This record gives sequence, structure tokens and C-alpha cells, in this order.
Amino acid sequence: VNCVACHQANGKGVPAAFAALDGSQVVNGEKGHQIEVLLNGQKTGKFPTEMPAWKQLSDTEIAAVITYTRNTWSNKAAENIVQPAEVLAARK
Repeated sequence: VNCVACHQANGKGVPAAFAALDGSQVVNGEKGHQIEVLLNGQKTGKFPTEMPAWKQLSDTEIAAVITYTRNTWSNKAAENIVQPAEVLAARK
């Protein structure tokens, strides 16, 4: 529900407004970076909006979202599963 408003159900985002998750370097890259983006948000300057921080979500929720995005659409991330303990460790 939170993600789909900007990134869309198809993961394509909104051109010139919100980043795509489908085919994203962040989603398909090192999972620690994606964990950091969800916890702390991200401002790239590429889009007029920035990714907000989602620290209010539980470790389990964040791990589930990241695991979902890394295995959905055309994404085939090498590190395709994120455990809640990894999110917890990144919070420290």
C-alpha cells in the first residue's frame, strides 16, 4: 500500500516523478544499500520527490518489502532474500 502510490503496482514508477523499482540498480544491487534506502530515505536529485524514510515499519515488514521487490517484475537480484535480523542490524 505504501509503495504502490509512488512506484505503481507494475513497479515502473512515474516518469520524471517517482523511480521505477522494476529493473532498478538499487533493487538489483547490494541488499545492504536497499535496506539503508528504506530505513533512511534517499534524495538523488534525479526526481523532484525524494524517497521518504520508512523506519516506522517493523524489521519484518521492511525485510518482506525488500525481498518482494528483489524477486518481482523483471528483477533477479543475486541477494534475493532479506531477513529481519539484517534490517535490525542496519538500524544500529
